[in-house]
Amino acid sequence: MHNSLPKSDKELKDFLKYLDRYLLDKAIEWARKCYQAILEEMDAAFASSREKGLEIEHRRWVWYQTCLGAVRIRRREYRDKEGGRRCLLDEVLGMAKYWHKTVKVQEVALELASTMSYRRSAEVLRKTSAIDLPHQTIWRMVSKVADPYLQKEEQELKWFLMTGAIPQGEGKRVSRLLVEADGVILSLQREKERRTEVKLGIAYEGWQQVGKDRYRTSNKTIFSTVGAEETFWPGLTLKLQWNYDLAGVKDTIVGGDGAGWIKAGAEYCGGHFQLDRYHLNRDLCLAFGRDKQTKRQVWEACERGDVATGLATIEMARKQTRGEAALKIGRVYRYLWDNRMGLGDYRLGLSSAGCSLRRTGAIEGNIDKLIVRRMKNQGMSWTLRGLKRLLCLRFLVLEEKLTSWLANSPLGQAAVSLHPPGKRVRHILTRLSSQEPDDWLKVRLPALSGPHASRPWVTLLKSLSEAKLNEL
Repeated sequence: MHNSLPKSDKELKDFLKYLDRYLLDKAIEWARKCYQAILEEMDAAFASSREKGLEIEHRRWVWYQTCLGAVRIRRREYRDKEGGRRCLLDEVLGMAKYWHKTVKVQEVALELASTMSYRRSAEVLRKTSAIDLPHQTIWRMVSKVADPYLQKEEQELKWFLMTGAIPQGEGKRVSRLLVEADGVILSLQREKERRTEVKLGIAYEGWQQVGKDRYRTSNKTIFSTVGAEETFWPGLTLKLQWNYDLAGVKDTIVGGDGAGWIKAGAEYCGGHFQLDRYHLNRDLCLAFGRDKQTKRQVWEACERGDVATGLATIEMARKQTRGEAALKIGRVYRYLWDNRMGLGDYRLGLSSAGCSLRRTGAIEGNIDKLIVRRMKNQGMSWTLRGLKRLLCLRFLVLEEKLTSWLANSPLGQAAVSLHPPGKRVRHILTRLSSQEPDDWLKVRLPALSGPHASRPWVTLLKSLSEAKLNEL
């Protein structure tokens, strides 16, 4: 960044390439001074209107991490009647003790961390904004935000398992819910086991068209657990209960790849298991390869609900082949036999079959988008605690709950007894935020009238200097 005027045409060209960044840095520099002045005057206003029993202990300098970068503020610290220490300015800004980061900084950093590595998130913030946080700080930020949320979920689930009491939710009534589940294996570090399975479930009401031959699930609910099978279905049921009146759901379709814990979920939900068509098609292609005729016969038999004919067709094809091909067909036959209760198209048993209902299989794309892209590739490995935290954060972001959780979590709650002087604070904000920028925007440039005033780069600089501030 140039701190002096360019002295040649080449330097001028290089300067103009980064002119936007230069002006942005100057604007941010002014904004930091304005932010500092506003907060220090607000702190004085809080001191004059504080509640009885709060004694000013001292004034200390502290660095606030803001969207404008690090801003050094001198604010008052108090001691209450019980001997505890408080800082009114921190409480108003929603900052916990020793955690001087604004809510917006946390929101931006956490949203980035939910989609890319902590180190990469820190680099992107540093290059695209004034926020400069070490990647270790972002990692700690994830733990501070996710741990209280996970603790709350664990307490609710424990109470549900102990009492069976279903909490009162929104009570939305629907006649049908489609539930799909699948798992993905992730690598672990610093744990007894080298790998663990993350189980993901989605529930939705149906589909809505978003383009030609393109559909998306409507009103999707997502839920995930790490490792444990016994808490997955109760946890998903508890989450669904916050939105739906589950007692009024007539048809529940549970789709998946045929794993035992998924079929057990169909029994738990009192629903019908459906082997999703992605796995059915995959195994038929594995068994018959280019034999499209036999594959089509089995597929059509399953579609019309004639499972026995489909299985008989596979068995007949196995008897007519030898060697490795027969072994492949045999493995597929055993797989489909184990999942025969889910081979028939689920739509055949519904009163509103056809029309608006589509095949299951949305879980495959969700596994990739929600888990694999962030947590599996690039040689990543996790601790169990770190994995749970990141899953929690991703779901908070995807469900658009992060902002409200930051505002209502223990990190962002102000003291109940604090009542800021509203009129005085509004006057401070109006007066200081409407001030003109510092003198750096008003200084005179000697080069414009000096011995080099006729040179091309001075002429261009003169035209820039004459532009209005709001046009730059």
